[in-house]
Parts: sequence; structure tokens; C-alpha cells
Amino acid sequence: MKVAIPVFGPRVSPRFDFAPGILLFTMENGKIIEREELSLIPWNPWQRVEKLKELQVQTLICGGIDGNSQKMLLQQRIQIIPWIAGEAEEALHAFLKGRLQPGVTLYPKCKWRPHRWAKRFYRRRMSKE
Repeated sequence: MKVAIPVFGPRVSPRFDFAPGILLFTMENGKIIEREELSLIPWNPWQRVEKLKELQVQTLICGGIDGNSQKMLLQQRIQIIPWIAGEAEEALHAFLKGRLQPGVTLYPKCKWRPHRWAKRFYRRRMSKE
């Protein structure tokens, strides 16, 4: 299984379409076997989606994401966990434990705390599609 996280430094990037880099994790049996960092600077949102498809990513953990990118990713059967804020490594570990939901903030004093507005927004958005 491959998981991608758009990053801005060590944190999950606030926006998928403006992230300067992406962390790509390959996992087997719930353990990380490979970690790779790629630059996204030269790619537009469409090219980013195509690259994720080419890399055979199954899950994207991200901050905000525009509607067009979200639709293209869903068409490629890439699961999206949006509105995540905090450290990228923390997000991955929460995902591996099955505790990552849309709208979760991963800061030291308020781990895994979902923002109410993000959950409502995400549910409304997904129900329209």
C-alpha cells in the first residue's frame, strides 16, 4: 500500500495544490518499508494527480484540497483524507493506528481533535458527489 502526504517542511501542507513537496510511504503489513520525498514545485494540480496515479498511491492524506483535484483523485480511486493539520509523521502514525479522520488536528497538546467545521464541510461535500 502506498500513502502520499503533501508537505510544507515537516508539516502536512495546508493546500494540496500549492504543496512544494510530497512524502511517499510504501507499507506492508502495517509497517513502513520505504520512505521517499518528491518535489511538486514544477507540477500543476492535474499533473500532481497524474503523478500520484503513476506512483500507484492508494491514499492521500492532505490539508485543504480544491474540488477539481478531489474529483480527479476519486476518479482514479485514490482515497482522500482531507483537512488534516499538523506534523506529517504524526498523521501517518495516526493513519496506521486507524485514528485519522477528516478534520483532525495533530498538535502536541490536542492530538486527534477533529474540527467540527471541517467534519461538517467534508460530509456535506462528499454527500453531493
